[in-house]
Amino acid sequence: MNRKIFVYLLPLFILYCGVFAFLAKNSLDYGDEPRYAMYAGNLTNGFYAPADTRMLWNGPGYPLLLTPFAYFKIPWIYAKMLNPLFIFLAVCFFYSVIRNFASEKASIFFAYLFGLYPPFFGEFRYLLTEPFVLMLTTLFSLLVWKWFGNRKPGWFLGAAAVFAVIALTKVFFGYVALGVMNISLAAFAWSRTMRLTLPIYALALALCTPYLFYTYNLTGKVFRWANSGGSVLYWMYTPDANDFGSWFSDTDVASRPELAHHRAFFEELKGLDYEQRDQLMKKKAIENIRSNPRKMILNYVSNVSRLFLNFPFSYKYQRPQTLLYLVPNSLILGAIIFSLYPLIRLRRLLPEGVVHACSIAIVFIGGQSLVYAEARYLCPILPFVFLVIAYTATNLVKVQKLEQ
Repeated sequence: MNRKIFVYLLPLFILYCGVFAFLAKNSLDYGDEPRYAMYAGNLTNGFYAPADTRMLWNGPGYPLLLTPFAYFKIPWIYAKMLNPLFIFLAVCFFYSVIRNFASEKASIFFAYLFGLYPPFFGEFRYLLTEPFVLMLTTLFSLLVWKWFGNRKPGWFLGAAAVFAVIALTKVFFGYVALGVMNISLAAFAWSRTMRLTLPIYALALALCTPYLFYTYNLTGKVFRWANSGGSVLYWMYTPDANDFGSWFSDTDVASRPELAHHRAFFEELKGLDYEQRDQLMKKKAIENIRSNPRKMILNYVSNVSRLFLNFPFSYKYQRPQTLLYLVPNSLILGAIIFSLYPLIRLRRLLPEGVVHACSIAIVFIGGQSLVYAEARYLCPILPFVFLVIAYTATNLVKVQKLEQ
């Protein structure tokens, strides 16, 4: 990566640091923040998931990164300070990918377009995985592009190792790897891209086997990444007319009047550990799908809308913050639709890196649409989406002046 790119993109880093200084706080009171801190603390004491509850809701990648902060009792604000750096590095890696097929000016333009994506600025202040995973997925896209270009073993090994860390951080990517591998196997005979892709994901999953062996010993289940899936599926596929698939906690069910119709089922879950709860909630979700498929389709459509537009949520008033996702993601959706025709029409001319980017984006978005989603979950796959849009704009579309 050229040193001068850091100079070109330095204003972004200064902007990130300024936004972080304005928004960040030391407390952990949003979403999964307390859980990541808990897992980091557990690791300092020699274990990960508590043996009594078997709470295995997140992979160990991010908690491992946080372990030094937990061990030395460093205030969490300093761990959050890594977020601007992660996103800045993601922009630098993204520039390096785009530079393989676009001019320097075009690469800088798309790097800034990517770096100024508004939702990034809402994620600086939280102790969440998105900035870290965004950096990793962008680095992964760069290493894969290099592997396709010259097939040096170092690029292949680096790509597999980075993806293993991604999967251990966002366990959903473990299933993405499996999905891309299946596509690669199906197209192995006629697609050179798939032949080069398959070993990357196979090795990445192999590198995750120590964790999967641990989860097998804990749960007795093979290929067990987490036991939060039952909760996600239960809320995704609830049949009540006013439930659109939004996730709620046990505390929400106990305290919010609009969720009272869920309390009888949650009473059945009391006293069970998280593995047992997971099984019962999955069973209930399957029953709901079978009993009311029409409502489940509505929930699915709502979930796809949440993934891109962060709307609608169950029992939540509209808020101005929704525009942070709705406006830019509407533009991204428009760009994707605009790109479809040239991508399909010129599919035989696409470089392997673009074919791979399309494949992993399709598998990720298709899989995430089936489980609970909100717009911040889209962020880790955005480097691939922006890559495809940038390639279409710089290589497949020509703008010319109409003759008078």
